[in-house]
Amino acid sequence: MKILVVDDEKPAVTQMQWMLESEPLAETVHTAHNAAQAKHILSTQPIDVVLLDIHMPGQNGMQLARRLTEKAADGEPAPQIIFITADAQPAVEAFELAARDYLLKPVRASRLREALTRASEALAPHAGSAAPAPPRISVSRGDSTVLLELSAIRRAEAQGDYARLHTDRGSFLLRAALADLEEQWQPHGFVRIHRSHLISLHHVQRVQHRAGRMTIRVADEDLDVSRRLMPQVRDRLASVGR
Repeated sequence: MKILVVDDEKPAVTQMQWMLESEPLAETVHTAHNAAQAKHILSTQPIDVVLLDIHMPGQNGMQLARRLTEKAADGEPAPQIIFITADAQPAVEAFELAARDYLLKPVRASRLREALTRASEALAPHAGSAAPAPPRISVSRGDSTVLLELSAIRRAEAQGDYARLHTDRGSFLLRAALADLEEQWQPHGFVRIHRSHLISLHHVQRVQHRAGRMTIRVADEDLDVSRRLMPQVRDRLASVGR
């Protein structure tokens, strides 16, 4: 692949060039130290992947990525974007811009290879006919950003301004309202069963009706379904079997 490294720090660019020298997926490596240089290279050279820093003087990496995303939406060819930064905070916005991956400095060779492989698969000629990659979200845990596939989330529980996501890797806090997650995740098999609970139908183990009450077991935990939501929950459960 033809790769463009964009970072205002020269040592960071040099290190990335060194790492890419031993990377089989890297065919050609171009470098830029700001968005203006990057845009010039993008307009004159065929680029498959941009390894993009976020915090740069002038136009920052997020603004450049947004411009590339707009071009793609207009049907123009646009490269895959992989953010490489020391800041975990903009990760959610990064994935809203359809970034292929988000790497935190210092970058490990294994993570770089994983990100480039993902970009290569997306660029492959048969990618259009292949099954789409599972939807993912990014969540913070300490000073790290963790990528979760929606299929791994068993349920989400409202906790104030946050939602606690329960997975087999533990639980994670996401700053989001449960109502927003319900709307966004409904096409992916999630259903609201209570004002405090959103569950994945793919992780339902048992449904029980008793004395006018309905409970659903998810990951060995029984959750009550509110009476108001029972009709829509029944409809969604019935659709799973069809």
